[in-house]
Amino acid sequence: MGERECIIALNTVSTIGGLRFSDLMKRFGSAQAVMCAKERELLQVKGIGKKTARRIITLQDGETLRREVRQAEESGINIVTVNDASYPTALLNIPYPPPALYISGEVLPSDAFSIAIVGSRKPSYYGTRVTRFLSKNAVEAGFTVVSGMARGVDSVAHKGALAGGGQTIAVLGSGLDVTYPPENMMLAKRIAKNGAVISEFPFGTCPFPQNFPRRNRIISGLALGVVVVEAGKTSGALITADFALEQGREVFAVPGEIRSPLSQGTHNLIKQGATLIEGIDDILEELGVTIAGKPDMKDNSRQVVLSSREKRVFATLGFSPVSTDDIVSATGFPASLVTCALVTLELKGIITRVRGGYVKC
Repeated sequence: MGERECIIALNTVSTIGGLRFSDLMKRFGSAQAVMCAKERELLQVKGIGKKTARRIITLQDGETLRREVRQAEESGINIVTVNDASYPTALLNIPYPPPALYISGEVLPSDAFSIAIVGSRKPSYYGTRVTRFLSKNAVEAGFTVVSGMARGVDSVAHKGALAGGGQTIAVLGSGLDVTYPPENMMLAKRIAKNGAVISEFPFGTCPFPQNFPRRNRIISGLALGVVVVEAGKTSGALITADFALEQGREVFAVPGEIRSPLSQGTHNLIKQGATLIEGIDDILEELGVTIAGKPDMKDNSRQVVLSSREKRVFATLGFSPVSTDDIVSATGFPASLVTCALVTLELKGIITRVRGGYVKC
C-alpha cells in the first residue's frame, strides 16, 4: 500500500482521529511506517492502547482498505487525504486536521469564502426565519454556507442557501452512507449537487454522540466565521463557536427575545465578545469584505399603502408570533377592527398567520 492508501486505512480505526494520527506520524514519520510497525512499537505512542494497536495491525492485509475504496467508487464518493491537493486548504490550518475526508459532491476553491450557520435543533419561528434570511443573503453575497445538516437551524441554513441559488456544504457526524437525520436524505442529495456533503468518518459509522464535537470542529474550520442563530445554554452550536475561537475564526451571534431559553446561549456569546449581527452586512463589515455590486440585503417590507389603523396594527408585529388578543391590548382597538385589519394586511402580503399569532413577512 502507498502512503495515501495507508492514510485511508488508518482513518478507518475509530480511535484514530486527527490528534492520534498526528502523534503516530511524529513517532514513525509516515503512514506506511505506522502500518508496518510492531505492536510493542505502537504501544509506545501516547494514547495508543492495545485495542488500537491490534486494530492497526489487522489493517496490514489490505482487506479493509479494499472494501472502503470499493464502496466509495460504487457510491460516487471521493476520499481525499491530508496529502492530496484537493484537501480543503482551510482545514490544513486547524489543529489536528482529519487524516481523510469522504466527499459527496465537490468542494471548490471558491468555498474558502464561506460562513457557517448553526443553531438550535428546535428553533422558534423567529429563528427559522432569520436563518433562512441570513443563508439566502449569504449566498447572494458570494459566501458558501456551511452547516451540519442537523434538524432545525442547520437544515434551514442549507435550504436557504439552495433557495438562493448558492453553494452549501454539509458536514456529517456519521458515515456518508448513514444519513442523519434520515428525513434529510433528499436534502443531502440536493446539497451534493450544489456543493458537498462531507465526513471524516468511514462508511458504516453511526451518528454516535461523541462524533458531533469532531464534526463541529470541521464546520468551524471550513468557514471564515460561525453564525449562531439560536442556542440554549448547553447547545451543541456553542461547541462550534468554541472551536471557531480556537481556530482563529470570527464568531457572530443573532440576538433574540430576552425571555426565550433559545436566546441564553447567543446572548452569552455576545456578552463574551461575539459580534452581534442583524444581517449579512454586519458579517461583511466585521470580515472587512467589500463586494462590488452587492445587492441590498435589508429585509425591507414591500411598499404598500396602509391606512392609519393598519399601520398601528402592523407596528405591533415582529418576527415572533403576536396573538390577536395582544394586538388588541397594544392598540386599544376593538377585536373586530383588529381582525379586519389583520385580514387586510395578510391580503396585501406583508404579514402572515403562523401558530401562535401573526408575524411580518
